[in-house]
Amino acid sequence: MLKQWIMAYLCVIGAAYGADFHATPTGAGLQDGSDWSNALGKDSLSTVFNEVMQPGDRLLLGSGVYSAAKLNLKVGGEPPAPKVIAGVDRGEGLPCLRGSWSIESPAEGATAIRIDAGVSNVTLTDLRIERFKMGVHVPSSKGLKKSSQLVFRNIDMQWMRHGFYLAGCTNTTLKGCDLSRYSKHGFRFEEGCSHIQLLECTADCSTGDAEWEKQTELFPFGFIVNQSSEQQTDFLFQDCLAQNNRMPLQDRKYKNGDGFVVEKTTTNVEFVRCRAIRNQDGGFDLKPRGIKLRDCVAVDNSRQYRLWDDGTLTNCFAGRGTVGLWNNGGSVVVTDSTFFGLTDAAVLTDDHADGGVVLQNCIVASCNRVARHTAHGKTEQRETLVADSPNANGVVSFVGDEEKTWTGLTNAMNARSHPDKGYRYIGRRVGDTGE
Repeated sequence: MLKQWIMAYLCVIGAAYGADFHATPTGAGLQDGSDWSNALGKDSLSTVFNEVMQPGDRLLLGSGVYSAAKLNLKVGGEPPAPKVIAGVDRGEGLPCLRGSWSIESPAEGATAIRIDAGVSNVTLTDLRIERFKMGVHVPSSKGLKKSSQLVFRNIDMQWMRHGFYLAGCTNTTLKGCDLSRYSKHGFRFEEGCSHIQLLECTADCSTGDAEWEKQTELFPFGFIVNQSSEQQTDFLFQDCLAQNNRMPLQDRKYKNGDGFVVEKTTTNVEFVRCRAIRNQDGGFDLKPRGIKLRDCVAVDNSRQYRLWDDGTLTNCFAGRGTVGLWNNGGSVVVTDSTFFGLTDAAVLTDDHADGGVVLQNCIVASCNRVARHTAHGKTEQRETLVADSPNANGVVSFVGDEEKTWTGLTNAMNARSHPDKGYRYIGRRVGDTGE
């Protein structure tokens, strides 16, 4: 009967293209979705999306809590007309899909939104998700057609094991998605993902709650591009934040917990204006060749930047930890960057670091030493200022007095005394992708 009512509604409006379907947690009136007074109920969402909606149609979810509501999306739109699920604030906030997941049993629980492998041209926007094992999941395509043209905008989540768990996706954009209180990973990509943009997204594992950190699982990561049997390529991280990825009770000498992780089977990766703050080990742990970081900030991690192969850092800041840049592979060129307050060394080259590190027009201030190496590697200084450190060659002063608290959002750590050297806070560039 529901489907008959909806089809009658479509006939009345004269077309099945560009229609809006309205939904609330309990539904209303005829429950055909024609307007808010006849809203669909939460149990009809997947059926309407898969069997009734056409490319270009929108499913509008009104304010309220959709308890135990799960969506399984099996039929997408067509270019250039995606199917859209959009939250609408009708006076009580954006709609929230709420499950029953608990960190006490992190491996148990449901998925809020599953997009079947190969489903493409889907947009999700303005939704809240909480207490699910997985927030949004695209499973492995296993040789089938990849999911493409997926857009996730302003999808905020809390209390889950994994936020976005995406496999085999291409031409996909995530913008303004903020995740917190997860036990394992915020954003995870695997199985041949490509041409992925992450813009203005946040992964905050614990929000600074020490009790939550005692319950997280091994290897908590904010963003991870995982090891994959099929190469992953073309990832842009812009204006993203990864912080508080920690698990202090790990029963091993090496305690991992990273902000941004990219494994070796990935190519063409770039970070622009990203920040990694207070992660247990690496702020950025990056294994591919040719990594590019520009205008990035890493503070209060153990090792701020970990590069396992060659790469470039331009106008970056590394501060308040043990090591600024750890290198264990090809050559790394660091230009116009600042290293501050590092208790071991600004640069550490490990056993396989045979390419060397070049510091070009950088500032090294209040560090135990400029460089340390194990078996291999060398660090070359070119027009680099060393201050308040062994073998100092000058004195530096900064714009502000936030040396112990600065997190990259002001110009306080610009060098007042040397405006042409080291890191410079520039804010957001008008015209960049996602502006």
